[in-house]
Amino acid sequence: MLAFGGIAAEDLAQNTSPSAAASWSGRWVLDTKASGAPEGLLGLEQRIKQKGSELNIESKFPEPANGIVPLMYLGILTSSLKLNTDGTAVVNQIGPFLQTSKTTVNGSILETDWKSEIKGEPAEGHWTRTLSEDGKRMTLKVAESSTHGQSGNAELVFRKK
Repeated sequence: MLAFGGIAAEDLAQNTSPSAAASWSGRWVLDTKASGAPEGLLGLEQRIKQKGSELNIESKFPEPANGIVPLMYLGILTSSLKLNTDGTAVVNQIGPFLQTSKTTVNGSILETDWKSEIKGEPAEGHWTRTLSEDGKRMTLKVAESSTHGQSGNAELVFRKK
């Protein structure tokens, strides 16, 4: 019975401890061929720094010619984003918008739910970041919806450099 408890505790620690997500840190470059990314995402790069349960994501990307980022990429195409992997809410200023998000980690998967208000209308989305077994590829699934019936989905693949 003690051995079983030890195994369960070890498994739990692997899935929830900050060290389980340590491999998120690094420089990630969008693989445009694997992503089928639209032109506006060409050159997207994210630098992720982790300290405990806090992830800081600094992104570089080409500014849209019209200065407007598609709603689906709110929080992805922003120069700086903070996430907490312990499920606590974080509020980020993204251009003129406030985005509230909650993120949890389960081994090689980060799940983020976010909400914002765009011109008085609520918008929300979900991101699932998954690391490959070798830690060299990150897949980011993006889903977004708003009360105007607008919605979008994308799958972006990043390579660790």
